Parts: sequence; structure tokens; C-alpha cells
Amino acid sequence: MAQPQGNSSTNSGRLGAEVGTAAVAASFALGAGWGTTASVSVAAGSNDQAGVITVTSAGTGQAQATANVTFTFTDGTYQATPRTALVTLQSSSNAVTEAQPTQVAATATVLSWRHSVLPVAAATYRYSYVVIA
Repeated sequence: MAQPQGNSSTNSGRLGAEVGTAAVAASFALGAGWGTTASVSVAAGSNDQAGVITVTSAGTGQAQATANVTFTFTDGTYQATPRTALVTLQSSSNAVTEAQPTQVAATATVLSWRHSVLPVAAATYRYSYVVIA
């Protein structure tokens, strides 16, 4: 028997990650551990519910302890803390094998995580995220 999907944000009866304002690079803050001139780019279609970003470590001062990413939700504060916040490292141009991000946490206003190892200057790190509120 098919499982009922109930009401949702789309006409198909399932949760839709396409609903919401597009996320922009300015919504993502990088900790100092990514390097003095690190940058972030946001893949098309990314928003508060789901998306993909690429962090480029650059400059000097890389440190794992402060290689944080903080995403301030583009559409503002959720009514309550999201029930699920998942962040995965999809790929890396670093030669070292990284584990998944650590300290993944969500509040009603932000999603944050820390890279699992020391970032390498000029390497790129691609993350995907999903938030279910």
C-alpha cells in the first residue's frame, strides 16, 4: 500500500525544496580557518531548504578549529528550530580524505558546521545541505 504523503509545499503531495528565496553567497559566513581570502559560491537552485555551496580555501591562516560555515537563512527565522539539518561533503580537491563535517547544528535562524580537517589553500570543498523544519 502506498504511504500517504499528506499536505506539503507542492502540488504533488511531497515536500518541495524549490520553495523559497534563492540563497546567495552573502548569506554564508566563513570562519577564519578557511584562510584570509577564502570565498564561497552558491549553486543555482539553492535556498533555505536545500542547496549546494563550494568553499575555496585561500590566503593564509588555515585552521581546522575555525574552519566554520554559517548560513543565515535567506527567508528569515523559522517558527521553530528545524527538525533535521544535514550537511555532507560531496567533493574536495584536497588530496587528503576528509570525513563528513562536524558540529552540524541548526537554530531557527542559522545552519552551521565545521570542516573535519585542516583546509588547504587553493583547495575547493563542495557541500550539500538539507533543512527540514
